[in-house]
Amino acid sequence: MAERGACLLLSLLCLTFLYPATTVSRHADKGTAARQFSPIWFSVEPSDTLAVRGATALLNCSAHSGNAASDPAAPRAHVEWKKDGTFLGLAPGGPRAGVLRAVKLLISGLVVHSKHNKPDEGTYQCVATIDSLGTITSRTARLTIAGMPRFSSQPAAAGVHPGESQVLACDVNPDLVPYIRWEREREPLELNARLVQLPSGALVVSNASEADAGLYRCVVENTGPAKFSEEAQLSLLPETGEERKLKFLVEPLPVTKVVGSNALLPCVVSGFPVPYVRWMQGDKLIEESEGKLEVVGGGSLQIYNLTGEDAGVYSCVADNSNDTIETQAELTVQAPPQFLKRPANMYAHESMDIVFECEVTGSPAPTVKWVKNGDAVIPSDYFKIIKEHNLQVLGLVKSDEGFYQCLAENGAGNIQASAQLIILEHGTFAWQPIGQGLRPDTEPMGGSNGTGVLKCQCDWWVFKKKLSTG
Repeated sequence: MAERGACLLLSLLCLTFLYPATTVSRHADKGTAARQFSPIWFSVEPSDTLAVRGATALLNCSAHSGNAASDPAAPRAHVEWKKDGTFLGLAPGGPRAGVLRAVKLLISGLVVHSKHNKPDEGTYQCVATIDSLGTITSRTARLTIAGMPRFSSQPAAAGVHPGESQVLACDVNPDLVPYIRWEREREPLELNARLVQLPSGALVVSNASEADAGLYRCVVENTGPAKFSEEAQLSLLPETGEERKLKFLVEPLPVTKVVGSNALLPCVVSGFPVPYVRWMQGDKLIEESEGKLEVVGGGSLQIYNLTGEDAGVYSCVADNSNDTIETQAELTVQAPPQFLKRPANMYAHESMDIVFECEVTGSPAPTVKWVKNGDAVIPSDYFKIIKEHNLQVLGLVKSDEGFYQCLAENGAGNIQASAQLIILEHGTFAWQPIGQGLRPDTEPMGGSNGTGVLKCQCDWWVFKKKLSTG
């Protein structure tokens, strides 16, 4: 108690104090406690969505404030939506778009889209606001509108020799490739390591046998009425034993993928004697490993759970006793942004200079921008970007109070993190260092330092100028 009494004596001389919560509660009559931070956060943010013309799209967003369990009176966040940076005028029960439970954006009856006019397509973002406190924005999400299926190429009649490979084409709008499946004799075709669907939608039949002969067609479904290609006959040709020159039916193309996803590098070769296909990454021979690397469809390379180490130039080499051919393509692996350091909540006084920290990683290197209460922060004499991504605010004024967000983006995704700034009146208790960020997992100063001595902090100010700290 003597140490606490000493701190209270100092408080009569100081304009700013730092105490543990127990001290503040026992001596609240000695000064005014700073208001606590009122966090706003998103438990659900919108994600990239593919919708079909004429169907319904639903984007989800859930925002929270305070602790509803411990503080039922905590203010509720009001949610609005932006498209391409502009607020949407939405109303429940509207003719085309509306907000469901204030957190879901429903776009029904997507209007007619043409090749050059897709009015619903774009970048969407939800905005959460607490009146008198501030605003935060979610990450952005891309809504893509797929057109009606159109086949730019269809399977054609083809022959294949026993043990060799053949490719049946099926090219549709790139957005619809995930909806392609194949049928043989109008029955669903079960894919495996020998029957492989390529990233283009084409079907590879490898190590062919009599059982593979038949009528094939590709189907685009789950996008409204199923769309069927023309049927094509695959015939098994008799083996003559004559030499056939090696040639690529399909070659790998440069491809970009995201960390954690899978990649299929196509390589389909025909010729006789039947060639052996091997893969190289740079100058290193690739060996198959279960769950990571697998050669499928007679020569295509399947890579699972991509990491940054999988990026590089891959070569597909096919050879037999008479010839060797080679082709190559580059695999780029991107990593979405991740925070190494997030901005932290902060108390400060007017006229102070503060810094919000933000450190991110990703590949390619993310671009970073700052937002205050939902509006972009434009670098100026008062707002400066320092140490690559940190935001410095000079000469604080009361209107600087609110929520600041660090938004990071690259080709693999985007993320956001927010922090609240509270401007204190002089003579107000603050439970953390003034002008320094405090994260939820950080212990505020003012407790025991292990020696039995209570630590006290006092900031000295004269005419809104900070003189010293100690």
